[in-house]
Amino acid sequence: MGFPDNYNNLIMKIDEILHVFDSEGRKNFEEHDVNEELKKFLPRNRDDISQECLAELIAFDFSEDYQNDKTGWGTYFGPMWVINSGDGTVSESPSINQIKPEIIDYWRIRAKASRNPILIARYSGLVFDFQYRICGTNPSFELVRIYIDSLIQIADMDYHKNEHNTISKLKRALGLSKQYNQTDLIEKCKLAIMSYEDRHGLENKPTLWGHSFDLLVGDKLIRLSEREEIIIIRDLELKLDHLGRADLDSPKINPWAIKAAATRLASYYKKKGRVGEVKRVILKVSTSFDRIINHASPLEASNWLEQLYKLFDEYDLRDQAEGVLVKLRELGPKVASELKPIETSIDLPREEIEAYINAMTSGSIGDILNQVVARYIPDKVQTREQILDLSKVAPLQYLFEHQITDDKGRMVALVGSLENDLEGHIVFQVSQNLSSNAFLLRMILQRSIERLGLSKVDVLKFIENCPILDKERMVIIERGLDAYFENDFISAIHLLIPQIEEALRNLVEFSGGNILKPINGIFQLIPFGQVLKDDILVKVLGEDISIYFQVLFTDQRGWNLRNDVCHGMAKPSVFNHQTADRVLHAFLCLGLVQEKGKTNNLSE
Repeated sequence: MGFPDNYNNLIMKIDEILHVFDSEGRKNFEEHDVNEELKKFLPRNRDDISQECLAELIAFDFSEDYQNDKTGWGTYFGPMWVINSGDGTVSESPSINQIKPEIIDYWRIRAKASRNPILIARYSGLVFDFQYRICGTNPSFELVRIYIDSLIQIADMDYHKNEHNTISKLKRALGLSKQYNQTDLIEKCKLAIMSYEDRHGLENKPTLWGHSFDLLVGDKLIRLSEREEIIIIRDLELKLDHLGRADLDSPKINPWAIKAAATRLASYYKKKGRVGEVKRVILKVSTSFDRIINHASPLEASNWLEQLYKLFDEYDLRDQAEGVLVKLRELGPKVASELKPIETSIDLPREEIEAYINAMTSGSIGDILNQVVARYIPDKVQTREQILDLSKVAPLQYLFEHQITDDKGRMVALVGSLENDLEGHIVFQVSQNLSSNAFLLRMILQRSIERLGLSKVDVLKFIENCPILDKERMVIIERGLDAYFENDFISAIHLLIPQIEEALRNLVEFSGGNILKPINGIFQLIPFGQVLKDDILVKVLGEDISIYFQVLFTDQRGWNLRNDVCHGMAKPSVFNHQTADRVLHAFLCLGLVQEKGKTNNLSE
C-alpha cells in the first residue's frame, strides 16, 4: 500500500484508523497495536509531518509503567527503546523532546472526544504525566478523573488483550486515587481490583492473583470491610489448599504458586500475632519443596533448600531453619562433585614473557619491589572497562545473577546482573584477575629470590619506615617472612594476615578514626571488612587498594583469605605459592604508607 500524496489524505487515513479502534465495543487490543497500524501510512521522513500526525503516532508508542530510571525521564511513561551509541550520545524513541505544548493540547482534546477507554486512558494519561514537565502547569482535576475512570473501565469491562497490563493499569488508578485522596475513586478501584482478580486469577498463574491482598489489605487509606478482608484471605487459603492437593496427586507441581499464596498468608497472620497459622502455611511450602528436592539433582536440591531456609528464617521457624542447614551441609560434598571446572588457555609467546620478567626484575631490589607493588594492585577503572568489554562479547552471562559456592558446594555469595550489581561484578572480576596473573607474579618473585637475592632483610627495609606497623610485633612479622622464604606457606600465611589486619586498624586509629563499637556494654573491634571500607583508609591508600584488600581478605565474592584462614575454613591446598605471593604483595603495599618526609629505605 503506497503513501498518501498529501497531508489531507494522510490525516483522513489516520482518522479512519483511529475510528476503527475508537468505539466502545472494540476490545482485545493494546496501545501498541494502534501505533503499528498508524506507522503503515506515515512517510519515511517523519521530520515534515504535521503536529497532529506526530501527536497520534507517538501517543501510542510510549512504554507504560516505565521502570528504568537510568534511561527514563522520571515519568510514568517512557521511551519504547533507548540506544547508547557508545560515544556518549543516546538515541531514544519516542523522545520527550518531541512533546510540545501544542501536542499536550491536542491530547487533551482527544481524551475528551474519544469513546474507547483504552484510547481515553492513553490520551489523558499522557496529558497528566507530561503537562507540568512541558507546559509548567498542572492538569485539571477533571482530566485526572477521566484518566482514572477510563483505567477502571478497561478492567471492569474486560477490554484487555493482556491481563498483566490491566493489573498495572489498576495499580496506576488506585495510586492516583490515593494521591488525590478521592474516597469514591478509591472505592471504585477497590471493587475493580477484587472483581478483576476473581474473574482472571487462575490458580496455576500466580502472577494474576494476590493483587487484592498486596494492594488493599492493611492500607489505611482503603476502606476494606471485615467481610471483604475475609474474602481475600479465604481466596488465598483456597488457592493454597488446591495447589497443595495438586502437589500430592501429580508429579507436576507449581511450588512458586504455593509459595506466593503461603507467604502472603504468613505475613498476614504474623501481623495478627497468629504464630500457629504462620507455621501451618509455611510448612505447606516445605511439603511442596520436599517433593521436588527428593527427585532433584544435588545442585538443584541445594538451590531449593536455600530458598526454604530463607523462608523459615524470615518467619522465625528456627528449628526448621536449623534442619535445612543440616541438610545443606550433608548435601555439600555431592554438590561439589557435580561442579565441573571451566578451563581456558592463553597462548603467550615465551619471548614476550621473558621480556616482561626481565623488565620487572631490572634495577635495584628497591626498584623491583616498587614495580611489583604498583603493577599488581588491581585498577578499578580498568576492571570496569574490562567487564563492559566482556559483556559485549558474551552478554547473556551478565544478564542474570550467579552463585558463588565454597569447596563443599554451599552457596556463600551472589553476584547479581550487571545492570543491578556492577560492584559485585568488579569484585568478582578482580578476584578472577588475581588468579589469572598469579603465575607472572610468581615468576617475578622467584627470579628476584634466586638470581638477585631478594630476602627477608630487603622486605624489612622496604617497610621499615611504615608507621602503622607496631615495632613490638616485628618478631611475628619476621617469623612470617622467614616462613615465606623457606616455602613454609602455612606458617607464613597464618602469621602475616593478622599483622596486616592490625596495621590497617592502626592506620584508621592513628588518623583519628574509630575502630571500636559498643556491644552489650563493652567495646569490641569493628570487623576487618568494615575497616577496609573506612573513609580514612580509602583516602590514605586509595580506592584501588581498598577494593584489592577487600577482595583478597574479606569479601566472599573474592578470595576471602582472612575469614577462611582465621576461621579454619581454608583447605590445605589453599596454602600454596599463589596465596603466599599475594599475602606478601599485600604486606609490601603497607610500605607505601610512610611518615611525612620519609620513604622506604630501599628507595633511598
